[in-house]
Amino acid sequence: MRMPRLPLLLKIAAAAAAGALALIVAVRLRREDAVASLRREIREALSTLVTDEDDGDGDGSAKGDASPPPPSVLITGFRAHGKSSLVNTACRALAAEDGPLLLRAEASPPGGGTDGPRRRRRVKAVVAGADGDGGGDGDVVELLDAPPLPEAVRLTREDIDGAINGGNPECVVLVLRCDAPAKERNAAIKRLPEISAAVRNKGLNLIIVLTFKKAMRSIRQAEELLREVSFRARTDCVYFIENYTWSNNGPNLRHPPVIKNDFETHFTVLTIIRQCLEFIKLNRSQSKDKNNGKQAKPEEPKPKNPPAEAKHCRKFNDSSVRLFFNSSET
Repeated sequence: MRMPRLPLLLKIAAAAAAGALALIVAVRLRREDAVASLRREIREALSTLVTDEDDGDGDGSAKGDASPPPPSVLITGFRAHGKSSLVNTACRALAAEDGPLLLRAEASPPGGGTDGPRRRRRVKAVVAGADGDGGGDGDVVELLDAPPLPEAVRLTREDIDGAINGGNPECVVLVLRCDAPAKERNAAIKRLPEISAAVRNKGLNLIIVLTFKKAMRSIRQAEELLREVSFRARTDCVYFIENYTWSNNGPNLRHPPVIKNDFETHFTVLTIIRQCLEFIKLNRSQSKDKNNGKQAKPEEPKPKNPPAEAKHCRKFNDSSVRLFFNSSET
């Protein structure tokens, strides 16, 4: 009896390897499609904002000829908590960049950096088009990298109002780091009710971003932190993220390190930007309706109790946190 050229086990191993490779490719393509879908939704949201602003200027005057301002998102937080790194991460994900990490905002070095004053920086994040190139003229999100807040124990209401009022933001993102010392982190979490009240008093929405996600030792620890932050800030819009930083790959003295894009980081930061645009769209629509109502019925009294704000943010319940951390481990 003639023996086959290749043993049966070798054929089985080759078929299994081919199947595993096909599965890996399919998962990768599915993740790339999910990220591209989020960018497409962001471009559509920006286009909707521009269209709504153009419809609001119905007189056709010079005011209508000027392009509406891009949506503005304030990124604030305490020193060395990752707010500038979040700006750099958002710009990288929106522009669909690869290779070395390009810095748009000055991030503090390990240890917190100096206590010198910093200026508010406006960063225009361009959203990549469907083919990966730059988008249209209106596909821009303005990120305001605010100076760091004072230490939580020295933070006052005037400091909070000063951080929020500068730059005329339309949505506020507060950054807190997960791996901060327990005393510092607890002090920052205790100030969340005051920060949340100041943001809502200005008529804005608050989103909390917890950076350095990998510092969480267990799912239970992450769930407890998530519940406490959500309760004190009175918001369901709380996200865990691991920012892109040069220190992730260690120092490189010859050339800037090449940062490998991570699906969880890309997907999370794009989801945050998408949520900000949804809040901005809601606020602009309410502001326009309020102005139109005043012009049409100037004598109509205002209601004493305005309608409660609708929730437009998906809840991060226990099951979603488990899925988030389990997917990052694979």
